[in-house]
This record gives sequence, C-alpha cells and structure tokens, in this order.
Amino acid sequence: MRVGTIDIGIEDHQIEAYKRDGFTALPRLAEDPEIAWLRSIYDRLFADHAAPDTGDYRDIAGRNDIAEPARLPQIIRPEKYAPELLQSAHFARCRAVASAFLGIPGDQLDFYGHAILKPPRYGAPTPWHQDEAYMDPKWAWRGLSVWTPLDDATVESGCLQYIPGGHRKPVLPHHHIDHDDRIDGLMTDEIDDSTAVACPLQPGEAVIHDFRAPHYAGPNQTDQPRRAYVLVFMGRPVEVAAPEPRPWLKKT
Repeated sequence: MRVGTIDIGIEDHQIEAYKRDGFTALPRLAEDPEIAWLRSIYDRLFADHAAPDTGDYRDIAGRNDIAEPARLPQIIRPEKYAPELLQSAHFARCRAVASAFLGIPGDQLDFYGHAILKPPRYGAPTPWHQDEAYMDPKWAWRGLSVWTPLDDATVESGCLQYIPGGHRKPVLPHHHIDHDDRIDGLMTDEIDDSTAVACPLQPGEAVIHDFRAPHYAGPNQTDQPRRAYVLVFMGRPVEVAAPEPRPWLKKT
C-alpha cells in the first residue's frame, strides 16, 4: 500500500507481534519534509497554547491552577486548531495502519489527535499507565494509538516503554499522579517493570499500542525537546452490561 511517497507494508509477523505483546514498532511513517511541516504546526500550537480556555491545552503531570512551567504539556485534538493535519499523507498512513491492525475499514474508525511535549532537561516522566484507564467503563473500546516522534526518541529523552503481554490483563487500579486529583495524569503502581521493553525511535518512525498496553516514558534528560504526535483510532464502542469500577475517574 502506497500513501504519498511511502510504501506501507504490514507483515503478518507484525500483526502477530501486536496481538501477542500489545505493541509493535513500525518503519518510517513520515518523510523529512513532512516532519518539518508537523514540527512547525506543533511548535505554533504549543507557543499559542492552542486554546487554553477550552482545556485542550494542559499539563498532564502538574496542576493547571498554579503558575509553574509545564512539565508535560499536551494538546488534545490539535486538529481542531490545525485542520490541515487531517488532509496530510501522514494522517492517511496512520489511518491505513490502524485499519490493517484492527481489521476495521478506515472510514469506520473514529479518531482524535494528541500532541505531547517533553521539554528539554525538565520534561517529566510519563508514569506507568494504560490508556483505557482514562475511558468510561460503560463502553468497551477496540482501538490503538499510533505514536510518532518528531525528534529522536531515546531512553534518555523519554521514548515509550512497554510490558509485553500486559494488554491481555484487566485495567489495573490507577490513581492521579502524586495522589492529587487536581493533576489530570493517571498512573498505576501495579507494574513490575523488570520485563519492560524500550522502543527508541527516529523522527518519523512509529510505535502502535493497544488501549490496555501498560506503558511508560522517562523524563527528558537531553538538551532537545521530545515532541510526539499521537493519533488514536477506534471502532464503534459496545455498551458493557456490568461496568467495572474506576473510582479514579473524575465525576462530571
């Protein structure tokens, strides 16, 4: 499958690895000119804080009600502020990848973007968590995240790390970072990281993971930012007859 200038070849062994481990690394999904273009949009949105009054810009690792430099700033749905992202070849590739791994036609996938920044030298760790821990347990979701760094993602700068096979277990107990419910970020203490696998990536490469895959990213200890653009794809949700309790979710 060719999208733009890149051939996407999904091999059976990659799909099997994803099913077995809950994650798998992929070859390059963005060429250098696309990476430069994505960086320019990314930097503009973070400089403008997207639209701070909407809550789409937040510090996932810190309190948003105090005047301190954001340690792990993120923008939810950056495509709202840069709709051209959805017209890009990179988006088309990521949707094609999600369709292949989920076995769901691309036009039947819901999606949203997620931009995460680890500032140089003080970018906070992303604690161990499962993405599904953020989701309403009333619904069962089948989906994945396509995580593409726009800078070198190394262990030192905060590449993703996973627990192979962890996605086959239930959603683990989570709590807000520092046990402070004024912090949006969640974490779990139920992980044995002795089996963790790091996934360092070059700009434009990608790793995909299941919603239940436990993952972590260390602090950015380098002099360069670690910018990551995430696209989340999911099929139609199914209502759960007896939802499991997730007391850490904020009540609305």
